[in-house]
Amino acid sequence: MRQIITFSIIGILALLILGIDGCQKTETVVNTEGIEMSFVANAPPDSVMVNQEFPIYVDVLNKGSSNLNSGDAKFYLSGIGYDLKNVEKSVSNTRFLSGQSTIPERLVFAKNARWTTPLENSFPLYLILTGCYNYGSASQVDVCVSNKNSTTLCSISGEKIKSNSNNAAPIQVTSVTEKLEGSKLQIIILLENKKIAQVAPSHVYLVDTDCDKILTGNPDEMQKENKVKAIIRTGAEPGWVCKLQSKDVPYAPTTALEGVVTLEPVGKIVCEKNVQSEDTHMMPLTVSLLYRYSDSITKTVRIAP
Repeated sequence: MRQIITFSIIGILALLILGIDGCQKTETVVNTEGIEMSFVANAPPDSVMVNQEFPIYVDVLNKGSSNLNSGDAKFYLSGIGYDLKNVEKSVSNTRFLSGQSTIPERLVFAKNARWTTPLENSFPLYLILTGCYNYGSASQVDVCVSNKNSTTLCSISGEKIKSNSNNAAPIQVTSVTEKLEGSKLQIIILLENKKIAQVAPSHVYLVDTDCDKILTGNPDEMQKENKVKAIIRTGAEPGWVCKLQSKDVPYAPTTALEGVVTLEPVGKIVCEKNVQSEDTHMMPLTVSLLYRYSDSITKTVRIAP
Protein backbone atom coordinates (compact mmCIF):
# COMPACT_ATOMS: atom_id res chain seq x y z
CA MET A 1 0.00 0.00 0.00
CA ARG A 2 1.35 3.45 -0.82
CA GLN A 3 0.15 6.59 0.88
CA ILE A 4 0.61 10.03 -0.66
CA ILE A 5 0.51 12.83 1.89
CA THR A 6 0.28 16.37 0.55
CA PHE A 7 1.01 19.30 2.80
CA SER A 8 1.51 23.02 2.12
CA ILE A 9 4.16 25.02 3.97
CA ILE A 10 3.95 28.81 3.41
CA GLY A 11 2.83 28.41 -0.15
CA ILE A 12 5.24 25.57 -1.00
CA LEU A 13 3.56 22.37 -2.07
CA ALA A 14 5.74 19.59 -0.70
CA LEU A 15 5.05 16.10 -1.97
CA LEU A 16 6.27 13.40 0.42
CA ILE A 17 5.85 9.79 -0.61
CA LEU A 18 5.91 7.03 1.98
CA GLY A 19 6.04 3.41 0.87
CA ILE A 20 4.64 0.51 2.90
CA ASP A 21 4.43 -3.06 1.68
CA GLY A 22 3.84 -5.56 4.48
CA CYS A 23 7.08 -5.88 6.40
CA GLN A 24 9.14 -4.56 3.50
CA LYS A 25 9.45 -0.81 3.00
CA THR A 26 10.38 0.68 -0.36
CA GLU A 27 11.79 4.20 -0.10
CA THR A 28 11.31 6.71 -2.89
CA VAL A 29 14.38 8.68 -3.97
CA VAL A 30 13.46 12.36 -4.31
CA ASN A 31 15.08 14.38 -7.10
CA THR A 32 17.18 17.41 -6.25
CA GLU A 33 16.32 19.51 -9.30
CA GLY A 34 14.74 22.93 -9.41
CA ILE A 35 14.53 24.54 -12.84
CA GLU A 36 16.11 22.45 -15.59
CA MET A 37 17.44 24.47 -18.54
CA SER A 38 18.46 23.23 -21.99
CA PHE A 39 19.32 24.82 -25.32
CA VAL A 40 16.98 23.58 -28.05
CA ALA A 41 18.60 21.29 -30.63
CA ASN A 42 20.00 23.29 -33.58
CA ALA A 43 18.79 26.53 -32.01
CA PRO A 44 21.54 27.60 -31.92
CA PRO A 45 23.36 25.26 -34.31
CA ASP A 46 26.89 24.07 -33.58
CA SER A 47 28.36 26.31 -36.29
CA VAL A 48 27.23 29.23 -38.47
CA MET A 49 28.71 31.48 -41.14
CA VAL A 50 29.19 35.23 -40.89
CA ASN A 51 25.86 36.99 -41.64
CA GLN A 52 23.94 33.69 -41.38
CA GLU A 53 20.78 34.14 -39.31
CA PHE A 54 20.00 31.57 -36.61
CA PRO A 55 17.67 31.23 -33.59
CA ILE A 56 18.57 30.87 -29.91
CA TYR A 57 15.87 29.03 -27.97
CA VAL A 58 15.95 27.61 -24.46
CA ASP A 59 13.52 25.18 -22.81
CA VAL A 60 12.98 25.54 -19.04
CA LEU A 61 11.23 22.83 -17.05
CA ASN A 62 10.26 22.99 -13.37
CA LYS A 63 11.26 19.56 -12.05
CA GLY A 64 11.04 20.42 -8.34
CA SER A 65 8.01 20.85 -6.10
CA SER A 66 7.77 24.65 -5.82
CA ASN A 67 5.45 26.63 -8.08
CA LEU A 68 6.73 29.73 -9.88
CA ASN A 69 4.42 32.49 -11.06
CA SER A 70 4.94 34.37 -14.30
CA GLY A 71 8.09 36.50 -14.03
CA ASP A 72 9.42 34.68 -10.94
CA ALA A 73 12.40 33.27 -12.84
CA LYS A 74 14.92 35.28 -14.83
CA PHE A 75 17.38 33.90 -17.39
CA TYR A 76 20.51 35.66 -18.64
CA LEU A 77 22.48 34.98 -21.82
CA SER A 78 26.16 35.97 -21.80
CA GLY A 79 29.24 35.11 -23.84
CA ILE A 80 27.68 36.53 -27.01
CA GLY A 81 30.86 38.35 -28.01
CA TYR A 82 31.24 41.85 -29.42
CA ASP A 83 29.12 41.51 -32.57
CA LEU A 84 26.25 39.05 -32.16
CA LYS A 85 23.20 41.03 -33.24
CA ASN A 86 19.45 40.76 -32.46
CA VAL A 87 19.88 38.91 -29.16
CA GLU A 88 18.00 39.43 -25.90
CA LYS A 89 20.35 39.33 -22.92
CA SER A 90 17.69 38.51 -20.33
CA VAL A 91 14.27 36.85 -20.50
CA SER A 92 11.73 35.96 -17.78
CA ASN A 93 9.21 33.14 -17.76
CA THR A 94 5.81 34.24 -19.03
CA ARG A 95 3.91 31.10 -17.97
CA PHE A 96 3.04 29.74 -14.55
CA LEU A 97 5.64 27.02 -13.93
CA SER A 98 3.90 24.40 -11.82
CA GLY A 99 5.96 22.09 -9.66
CA GLN A 100 7.05 18.75 -11.18
CA SER A 101 5.62 19.68 -14.56
CA THR A 102 6.36 17.73 -17.74
CA ILE A 103 5.85 20.47 -20.34
CA PRO A 104 8.66 23.06 -20.63
CA GLU A 105 8.33 26.73 -21.46
CA ARG A 106 10.34 27.82 -24.50
CA LEU A 107 12.27 31.06 -24.10
CA VAL A 108 13.22 33.04 -27.19
CA PHE A 109 16.54 34.88 -26.93
CA ALA A 110 16.83 35.40 -30.69
CA LYS A 111 14.90 34.54 -33.84
CA ASN A 112 17.48 35.86 -36.27
CA ALA A 113 20.78 36.29 -34.46
CA ARG A 114 23.75 36.86 -36.73
CA TRP A 115 27.43 37.70 -36.63
CA THR A 116 28.21 40.56 -39.02
CA THR A 117 31.92 41.33 -38.64
CA PRO A 118 34.08 39.74 -41.38
CA LEU A 119 36.49 37.07 -40.15
CA GLU A 120 39.68 35.52 -41.43
CA ASN A 121 39.45 32.47 -39.19
CA SER A 122 36.63 30.72 -37.38
CA PHE A 123 36.34 31.00 -33.60
CA PRO A 124 34.02 29.66 -30.86
CA LEU A 125 31.38 31.61 -29.00
CA TYR A 126 30.85 30.14 -25.55
CA LEU A 127 27.24 31.00 -24.75
CA ILE A 128 26.40 30.89 -21.04
CA LEU A 129 22.81 30.70 -19.85
CA THR A 130 22.25 31.53 -16.17
CA GLY A 131 18.95 31.01 -14.37
CA CYS A 132 17.98 32.89 -11.20
CA TYR A 133 14.76 32.14 -9.32
CA ASN A 134 13.19 31.82 -5.87
CA TYR A 135 12.60 28.30 -4.65
CA GLY A 136 11.62 26.37 -1.54
CA SER A 137 12.32 23.09 0.20
CA ALA A 138 10.33 21.25 2.86
CA SER A 139 11.25 18.29 5.03
CA GLN A 140 9.13 16.45 7.59
CA VAL A 141 10.22 13.85 10.16
CA ASP A 142 9.02 12.44 13.47
CA VAL A 143 11.31 12.98 16.45
CA CYS A 144 11.29 11.41 19.91
CA VAL A 145 10.71 13.87 22.75
CA SER A 146 11.99 12.28 25.95
CA ASN A 147 14.57 12.69 28.71
CA LYS A 148 15.59 9.05 28.25
CA ASN A 149 17.70 7.74 25.36
CA SER A 150 15.26 4.90 24.68
CA THR A 151 11.73 3.99 25.73
CA THR A 152 9.11 1.53 24.57
CA LEU A 153 7.51 4.38 22.60
CA CYS A 154 10.52 5.82 20.78
CA SER A 155 14.29 6.26 20.76
CA ILE A 156 16.47 9.37 20.81
CA SER A 157 19.29 7.68 18.92
CA GLY A 158 19.38 7.09 15.19
CA GLU A 159 18.96 9.12 12.00
CA LYS A 160 15.44 10.54 11.62
CA ILE A 161 15.71 11.69 8.02
CA LYS A 162 14.75 9.20 5.31
CA SER A 163 15.28 9.29 1.58
CA ASN A 164 11.64 10.33 1.15
CA SER A 165 11.55 12.95 3.93
CA ASN A 166 12.32 15.86 1.56
CA ASN A 167 10.28 17.33 -1.25
CA ALA A 168 11.85 17.69 -4.70
CA ALA A 169 14.20 20.70 -4.49
CA PRO A 170 17.91 21.55 -4.72
CA ILE A 171 18.44 22.29 -1.00
CA GLN A 172 17.84 19.16 1.06
CA VAL A 173 17.76 18.40 4.79
CA THR A 174 20.34 15.63 4.85
CA SER A 175 20.31 14.74 8.56
CA VAL A 176 18.13 15.07 11.66
CA THR A 177 19.53 13.58 14.87
CA GLU A 178 18.84 14.01 18.57
CA LYS A 179 21.02 14.32 21.68
CA LEU A 180 20.34 14.63 25.40
CA GLU A 181 22.31 17.17 27.46
CA GLY A 182 21.01 16.57 30.98
CA SER A 183 17.33 17.49 30.91
CA LYS A 184 17.76 19.42 27.67
CA LEU A 185 16.90 17.67 24.39
CA GLN A 186 18.69 18.87 21.26
CA ILE A 187 17.66 18.32 17.64
CA ILE A 188 20.54 18.76 15.16
CA ILE A 189 19.46 19.54 11.58
CA LEU A 190 21.92 19.53 8.66
CA LEU A 191 21.14 20.85 5.16
CA GLU A 192 23.06 20.96 1.89
CA ASN A 193 22.86 22.05 -1.73
CA LYS A 194 22.42 18.66 -3.44
CA LYS A 195 21.81 19.66 -7.06
CA ILE A 196 24.57 18.54 -9.41
CA ALA A 197 25.71 21.54 -11.43
CA GLN A 198 26.15 21.00 -15.17
CA VAL A 199 28.85 23.65 -15.60
CA ALA A 200 30.00 25.97 -12.81
CA PRO A 201 28.95 25.40 -9.20
CA SER A 202 25.38 26.51 -8.46
CA HIS A 203 24.77 29.38 -6.07
CA VAL A 204 22.26 29.97 -3.25
CA TYR A 205 21.18 33.35 -1.91
CA LEU A 206 18.58 34.84 0.42
CA VAL A 207 15.15 35.25 -1.15
CA ASP A 208 15.34 39.06 -1.31
CA THR A 209 18.53 39.02 -3.39
CA ASP A 210 18.37 41.00 -6.66
CA CYS A 211 19.21 38.75 -9.65
CA ASP A 212 20.42 41.66 -11.79
CA LYS A 213 22.82 42.77 -9.06
CA ILE A 214 24.13 39.23 -8.58
CA LEU A 215 25.21 39.18 -12.23
CA THR A 216 27.18 42.41 -11.78
CA GLY A 217 28.82 41.22 -8.54
CA ASN A 218 27.20 43.86 -6.34
CA PRO A 219 29.04 43.61 -2.97
CA ASP A 220 25.89 44.13 -0.86
CA GLU A 221 24.01 41.37 -2.68
CA MET A 222 27.01 39.02 -2.56
CA GLN A 223 26.84 39.09 1.27
CA LYS A 224 23.58 37.16 0.90
CA GLU A 225 25.28 34.24 -0.87
CA ASN A 226 25.23 30.77 0.75
CA LYS A 227 22.36 31.78 3.03
CA VAL A 228 18.80 30.44 3.21
CA LYS A 229 15.77 31.37 5.28
CA ALA A 230 14.63 28.59 7.63
CA ILE A 231 11.22 28.12 9.28
CA ILE A 232 10.95 25.41 11.94
CA ARG A 233 7.55 24.02 12.95
CA THR A 234 7.04 21.72 15.93
CA GLY A 235 3.30 21.16 15.61
CA ALA A 236 1.42 22.61 18.57
CA GLU A 237 4.25 21.91 21.02
CA PRO A 238 5.66 25.03 22.75
CA GLY A 239 9.04 25.60 24.38
CA TRP A 240 11.36 24.91 21.44
CA VAL A 241 14.01 27.44 20.37
CA CYS A 242 16.51 27.12 17.49
CA LYS A 243 19.95 28.67 17.05
CA LEU A 244 19.81 30.68 13.82
CA GLN A 245 21.02 33.99 12.39
CA SER A 246 19.08 37.23 12.10
CA LYS A 247 17.69 38.04 8.65
CA ASP A 248 19.64 41.28 8.19
CA VAL A 249 23.32 42.24 8.03
CA PRO A 250 25.45 41.40 10.02
CA TYR A 251 23.37 38.21 10.44
CA ALA A 252 23.95 38.09 14.20
CA PRO A 253 23.16 34.90 16.18
CA THR A 254 19.57 34.64 17.42
CA THR A 255 17.26 32.05 19.00
CA ALA A 256 13.91 31.70 17.26
CA LEU A 257 11.90 29.34 15.07
CA GLU A 258 12.58 31.47 11.98
CA GLY A 259 15.87 32.91 10.77
CA VAL A 260 18.84 32.51 8.44
CA VAL A 261 21.20 29.54 8.00
CA THR A 262 24.60 29.74 6.30
CA LEU A 263 25.74 26.90 4.01
CA GLU A 264 29.52 26.41 4.36
CA PRO A 265 28.82 24.12 2.51
CA VAL A 266 26.73 22.31 5.15
CA GLY A 267 24.19 24.35 7.10
CA LYS A 268 23.46 23.47 10.72
CA ILE A 269 20.46 24.24 12.93
CA VAL A 270 20.33 23.23 16.59
CA CYS A 271 16.91 23.29 18.29
CA GLU A 272 16.48 22.54 22.00
CA LYS A 273 13.96 22.27 24.81
CA ASN A 274 13.92 21.29 28.47
CA VAL A 275 12.04 17.98 28.74
CA GLN A 276 10.13 16.94 31.85
CA SER A 277 11.08 13.63 33.49
CA GLU A 278 7.78 11.89 32.70
CA ASP A 279 7.31 13.38 29.26
CA THR A 280 7.81 10.96 26.34
CA HIS A 281 6.05 11.31 22.99
CA MET A 282 6.55 11.55 19.24
CA MET A 283 6.56 15.01 17.66
CA PRO A 284 6.27 16.01 13.96
CA LEU A 285 9.09 18.33 12.94
CA THR A 286 8.86 20.35 9.72
CA VAL A 287 11.74 22.33 8.24
CA SER A 288 10.92 24.79 5.45
CA LEU A 289 13.69 26.53 3.51
CA LEU A 290 13.33 29.54 1.21
CA TYR A 291 16.11 30.80 -1.05
CA ARG A 292 17.08 32.24 -4.42
CA TYR A 293 18.83 29.71 -6.61
CA SER A 294 21.17 30.26 -9.55
CA ASP A 295 22.99 27.90 -11.90
CA SER A 296 24.25 27.85 -15.49
CA ILE A 297 24.55 25.80 -18.66
CA THR A 298 26.70 26.42 -21.76
CA LYS A 299 26.55 25.99 -25.51
CA THR A 300 29.42 26.44 -28.00
CA VAL A 301 28.68 27.99 -31.40
CA ARG A 302 31.54 28.21 -33.89
CA ILE A 303 31.48 31.29 -36.12
CA ALA A 304 33.06 30.62 -39.50
CA PRO A 305 34.12 33.13 -42.26
